[in-house]
Amino acid sequence: MNGLRLRCSFSRLLQLSLLALPVVVTPIGLAAPGEPGAVFAGVSLSVASPTVPPGGMLQMQVSVTEPKPILKGKQGAKFASVVGAVSSPLGAIRSAALFSSGGDVSGVAVLGPSDTQVYFSSPLTSFGMTIDTPVMTIEVPVRKTATVGQSVNLTLDPNSSLWYDPNSTLYPVELKSGTMTVGGSLSIADVNPGAGVVQPGTVISIKGVGFQPTSRVDVNEGVIATSQYISPNEMQVTFSLPLDIRGKRIRVTNDNNERATYYPYQRTAQAGKSTHALVAASYPLFSQRKLKLGYFRPQLKGTMFSGLALQNLNPASATFLLQLFSSTGVLLAQRNLSVAPNTRIARDLVELFPGAVPGGGTELKVSSNRAVQMLGLLGDDASGIVLPVLPSPTP
Repeated sequence: MNGLRLRCSFSRLLQLSLLALPVVVTPIGLAAPGEPGAVFAGVSLSVASPTVPPGGMLQMQVSVTEPKPILKGKQGAKFASVVGAVSSPLGAIRSAALFSSGGDVSGVAVLGPSDTQVYFSSPLTSFGMTIDTPVMTIEVPVRKTATVGQSVNLTLDPNSSLWYDPNSTLYPVELKSGTMTVGGSLSIADVNPGAGVVQPGTVISIKGVGFQPTSRVDVNEGVIATSQYISPNEMQVTFSLPLDIRGKRIRVTNDNNERATYYPYQRTAQAGKSTHALVAASYPLFSQRKLKLGYFRPQLKGTMFSGLALQNLNPASATFLLQLFSSTGVLLAQRNLSVAPNTRIARDLVELFPGAVPGGGTELKVSSNRAVQMLGLLGDDASGIVLPVLPSPTP
């Protein structure tokens, strides 16, 4: 790998699924095996157990209990109703996010009907180094028809749990899953803006259900200047000091001490949908780095393929020039692309360059008139794996 460029063979692509260390599954509230109260030597993950009302939003929050530097890996999550339930109170998975102290972590969440596989990479190994923010969140709407008292197991899949240290050695992993219960009246569904440094006086909109005129809002590390009740579905606040809002804990509390907690990130609209089923099921998780120029080394062999994801968080459209070059620098194909504000796009490179072969030895150059988030996708249809590929700033 040259800088941020990933070069990967088919066997390397499957390594995340074929290598594993024993995973300890520990009930919530119990110490890890060994000495009473001993700190687990590997990566210990826990999931919060929230109460969410019908029509609310479940944000599954996965946290590390002790900071550990993470280089790469994957984690599966399942949303299964308890035994005897007639139907799940949850809808389809809506979105996901990864958080790292250095903003370098990127990934891909391959979404299923009631489960997901999240693949991640943190070249600065800042992923897993804070306990103030979850390492990942997954959002799933609770149906309006859900029955109070229904519950769903929020399970971290031990068979899909691989966490690598900075030396590419697997950590032992301890998993503490959680449970969501349908109930209460208060839930946070979105925060906008959800990323970037929010300046004093900028209105921050908190969307959800169950807000009251007397609801109180607090933001970790944020100094709130004003707080205004708009409706049962919206609160608005401003800060008196600048704050990088992404991943900061936001909590709304009602007079009866019912609380809802949410960790924001900027959600974007999806521009169309890929005709490649695995790409269409993939939710790109971008690092916080923004570029005007990036280079990728595509792969296309057998069931392996490469894709491209772009996200424009600017207030105006971004225009792109995509150019595919041969190994000798000959231009094979090019196309222009426009991405609207606060919008993302993900496509197989074959879709972007019909008639061309974006395979081994070729190079993809992505140019933009605005600084945007870029992410390569390296997938395999046979295994269902999609890995994140960071762009290189140079050829």
